[in-house]
Amino acid sequence: MSHTHLTVYGATWCSDCKRAKKFLGEQRVHYEWVDVEQDADGLAFVEQVNNGKRIIPTILFHDDGSTLVEPSNAQLAKKLGLQTAARMGYYDLICIGGGPASLTAALYAAREGLDVLVIEKSGLGGQAGVTERLDNFPGFPDGIGGGEFADRLVEQARRFGVELLQ
Repeated sequence: MSHTHLTVYGATWCSDCKRAKKFLGEQRVHYEWVDVEQDADGLAFVEQVNNGKRIIPTILFHDDGSTLVEPSNAQLAKKLGLQTAARMGYYDLICIGGGPASLTAALYAAREGLDVLVIEKSGLGGQAGVTERLDNFPGFPDGIGGGEFADRLVEQARRFGVELLQ
């Protein structure tokens, strides 16, 4: 979903690296992985950024040259521009989960003039968003890529004013 270009520097044994990679994957953010135990240049970069210390994960955002070191999911979400707090105190409808059924219900309710909030703990589009190909969804006789399908649902929900929290 995101077109941010970034590199995650870490190691296969690092639990924070696994968490960051999982979060980025759920958000469908493409990234390059550099294992600092296998890549001397990667290790040198991490040590340069961290004043000689080997602190991982270190994440480089190529778009602006900034780095995040041992970021929490909340810090990653903020850097990626994900909305994590509701804008209003009251909604006519709150959908828990951002899969196809929830997004469809949300956009139909919003079309009827209701204030709608969708809350998703991981990536919008649910399991469909990380499925390589959907061949059994109505309206797509030739199938559709899961990521594309999820992106279309999110775009349509936003068009009707659905507020999306991740």
